[in-house]
Amino acid sequence: MSEFSELLTHYVHSKDVKTYALAQYCGLDRSNMYKIINGKRKPASADIVTKICKFLHLLPAEEAELQEAYQIALLGHDNYYRRKDVLKFFSEFSLTQVPLSNHFSGPDEPFDSGLNTADTVLLNTRHEVNHALSHIISAELNGKKGHLRLLVQPDFYYLMSFLTAESGHISDDTRIDHIICLNNDSKATHSRRNYNLNCLNQILPLYGNNPLYNCYFYYDTIASRAENIAIFPFAVITKKYSCLLSSDLQKGYLTSEPDSVRMLQDIFDRYTKQLTPLLSRIDNIFSQLEYTASLRPVSGPAYSFQMTPCFTPFLTQRFMEKYIAPGVPNREFFIENFRKYVQELTSCNEQDNITYIFSLKGILKFMKTGRIGEYPDNAYLPFDKADRIYLLRQLIHTYGSKKYKMLKDNIGNIENELFLFVSQKKGYLMFPSYSTNNLIYLDIAEPGLLFTFFDFCENLDDNLFYSADETEKILQQILEKYRKTK
Repeated sequence: MSEFSELLTHYVHSKDVKTYALAQYCGLDRSNMYKIINGKRKPASADIVTKICKFLHLLPAEEAELQEAYQIALLGHDNYYRRKDVLKFFSEFSLTQVPLSNHFSGPDEPFDSGLNTADTVLLNTRHEVNHALSHIISAELNGKKGHLRLLVQPDFYYLMSFLTAESGHISDDTRIDHIICLNNDSKATHSRRNYNLNCLNQILPLYGNNPLYNCYFYYDTIASRAENIAIFPFAVITKKYSCLLSSDLQKGYLTSEPDSVRMLQDIFDRYTKQLTPLLSRIDNIFSQLEYTASLRPVSGPAYSFQMTPCFTPFLTQRFMEKYIAPGVPNREFFIENFRKYVQELTSCNEQDNITYIFSLKGILKFMKTGRIGEYPDNAYLPFDKADRIYLLRQLIHTYGSKKYKMLKDNIGNIENELFLFVSQKKGYLMFPSYSTNNLIYLDIAEPGLLFTFFDFCENLDDNLFYSADETEKILQQILEKYRKTK
């Protein structure tokens, strides 16, 4: 029996419901209802499940649980939770982490490492581990030409939160290299989460806040890896200190002995040369233009996922001359390259099978502010009202011939947006840097994450979108409203 049928059986028995009466109410014959209850058949639609809930007089929480169980039965356990996790990933995206727990001591509190009288110190509690790490990391990040090496998992939440909190104080020349293990099992973990996506969620703030942060990955089965016998599987290494950590992060071995620190640095650096970067950073405006051009043409299906629609194909030479900021380096050269990019993009659009996903609120924000999130604010001036109307008109004009789909509500925070472009072979995430407000492009190198994002876009519920006719009508109404206002 499936989780849905088990739950339904429980409710039917606990409420002493007659199967015949339930079947009649749902418009089914009794044999079909028996098959649904016994897990031999799935309900034909979510409407049938809703009718079942009403007849059983389920509480809102009980109905939500049964509806979720139905979706799991329909999609499969792993597909359901993977797609749910991606939705949560976008909805909760932020370059800031949860504040550090008051349970842990911070770097401003006195810390007696004992290293003044000895080369090594044993850390015997999680409190001592966190306290020691906060001090050696803080010293490294605030010094000149620091180099922090991390061999820890992103679900070491105290450390990740501490690094994010310290981002505003990190020297520009400080490098952070991070080695993590990704799960090579595609199934959802016991916590019903996609482990690799959760790892990505934890490290994105470090990419956003630290220009010299690099993450490398290797694969293992996370469930079995946690049970492996290893005395000190994790390590945090600075120029002066090395701290080896137990698997439960409750104990540590802290040393400042130069030869030991140097040996561990060398071992770590050899590892990074053997591993693949998880994401490749592209944060120069000219490199970004070249990179996005390299993604076209797209041979198979692809998705542009951003709440403000992509207006780039509609930008003419006049727009570039008028709106590209005077302070952009090599402005004329950039305009010429951008013009060629738009020309190539427009040409490729005739062949590409790209679905452009955006939201109603994204349109309304653009019409109000003249700002488009896919461009850095310091690279262009806000579009004036007349040109906003022109771009919206162009969008409406091409809507019937292109694959535009408008969400009824945002997926994610439109004021702190995470953009995605993904095909079956390539993809990138893009967001504004917390510290510089420049846009950061991160090329997705890991195939599992690429599939996860592609699968999410390809299987978004149709109920999340306005129909094509509804979309065109709404956009026309917005256009008329702005044409009439002065």
